[in-house]
Amino acid sequence: MNKASVGVERGVGAARVGVRRAPAAPSRNVVAQVGRKVVTQDKDWQKGLGSVGIFLEDKEKKSYNLVERLADRKVLSSVEKSGLLSAAEKAGLSLSKVENLKLLSTAEKLGVLALIENAFAKDGATITSYSILPFVAALGALTLIPDDNVALSVIHYGSTLALFTVFGVLFAGGFVIKSLQEDD
Repeated sequence: MNKASVGVERGVGAARVGVRRAPAAPSRNVVAQVGRKVVTQDKDWQKGLGSVGIFLEDKEKKSYNLVERLADRKVLSSVEKSGLLSAAEKAGLSLSKVENLKLLSTAEKLGVLALIENAFAKDGATITSYSILPFVAALGALTLIPDDNVALSVIHYGSTLALFTVFGVLFAGGFVIKSLQEDD
């Protein structure tokens, strides 16, 4: 307390001046998961007018192995227990048939496996946010394309269905990838 406030409190007929504090809130532990910063050297850096430093500051990037994550989450054993593999075999889709049709090599040539690998390397929330554009486009197609005749109706409902399908795959896929990337 300083002298001025002491004088006010001790003065004759003076009102007591004080600061009232709010009751103490219960303490909470707040944990923020922030990626560590990594400083690296820019290999292509050249000194020039307006150039920035030789060092780059970036966030640490984790690498995820899809097969290990599926094994840790016991996804494949859950698929086996659910009977999906035997149902696929009864429907005529067996591993030998997949091998004979060369589906995996075709998927690799078309870049499907690389696309899945790249999608798994991205953050799941980023992939989910990519679903906003197809959703808005589907709503636009649903409201703006007229369905006056058969051809326009096919375009109207076909494009809406395709865009809503892309939206659903991106939206759900982002959540699946994010759940596989999370540490236990």
